Amino acid sequence: MMTKEEHILYWKSSAEENWETAVFLKTGHQNLFSLFAFHLVVEKLLKAHWVKDNIPNSPPRIHDLPELFKQTELELTFDQVDYLNTINGWNIEGRYPDYKRKVNQLATNSYLDFHFHKLQDLKTCLLERL
Repeated sequence: MMTKEEHILYWKSSAEENWETAVFLKTGHQNLFSLFAFHLVVEKLLKAHWVKDNIPNSPPRIHDLPELFKQTELELTFDQVDYLNTINGWNIEGRYPDYKRKVNQLATNSYLDFHFHKLQDLKTCLLERL
């Protein structure tokens, strides 16, 4: 059985793997899936915070970032909390093709470049507070 610290480390290392994947996809202009991988990074870091702040070591099997955030003791700025809603829209897993098409049209290189810096800042913030 894993300790709380081992569970947190699992989520952190899994998030780092997804970060590397997201950057690789961004470099290859696979923007839709890059955005999805960035969503996974934030989700997994929030799940690490969930484990830190709750008695059980298994976070809920949800992908809704604002909902995960609400279940932690993490303090973020209003803008950061609002940004979770933007990132939430990038979760394309199980979405219908028309939704994927809509997000894909949004996922231009300039859109991804703009969000990349905000994502770096959010990732740093989430890691520093673990």
